[in-house]
Amino acid sequence: MGKRHVVAAGLAAMLGLGALQVDGIVASAQATNTGSSTDVVHILAESSLEGSLAKYIPGVNNSGKATLHYEGKSLGVEDFDNANLLIKMPSQFKHITLHDEFLAAVSGEISTPYGTKKITPNDLKIYSDRIVVSFPQSFFTTQGKYRADIVLDFGKILKKYPNIQIDGAASGYQFSSTLVFASSLWDIIEDPIFGSLSGDYTTNEIEAVVK
Repeated sequence: MGKRHVVAAGLAAMLGLGALQVDGIVASAQATNTGSSTDVVHILAESSLEGSLAKYIPGVNNSGKATLHYEGKSLGVEDFDNANLLIKMPSQFKHITLHDEFLAAVSGEISTPYGTKKITPNDLKIYSDRIVVSFPQSFFTTQGKYRADIVLDFGKILKKYPNIQIDGAASGYQFSSTLVFASSLWDIIEDPIFGSLSGDYTTNEIEAVVK
């Protein structure tokens, strides 16, 4: 199981400092301003992405699933902003991701400082190389925690459409994630998947389908 923690620290933007050295960590302020008020200030952020992959075995029910567990923690202030989790899919999954039935193959639950809810199709947007999971609006003034437990049931699609190809990955399949806020300037389709609330997971498996 692969796992990467990305830790970033920032000093509140209202102090007027863009960067700071704190115990060997380079810290940078992240804030979004609307008029004279600050909507989002993240003083400390930490995130991780973990997961597992069960290969698809033709004829075996419930096989062929990728499970992802994202967690992001932030100290600071957030004023009723929407968070969006971007998950970049391995390039080998592009034919599955673009399939019309892929949306129905995504399930799980998401948690914000306000509570936990099941993922519905209305929470999802699917693009050629990534999935966007929308979190409800939330508010916190000390610590905010975001979690997503996501199941990608690609075997459900392969069972109906066995000719869809998922190539092998010599170094494992890599999933990347980052949490962004609606008030920040970002592009769902074009922005790279990295930042202070990002994480990567690479599978031990180099084949997603048993042939």
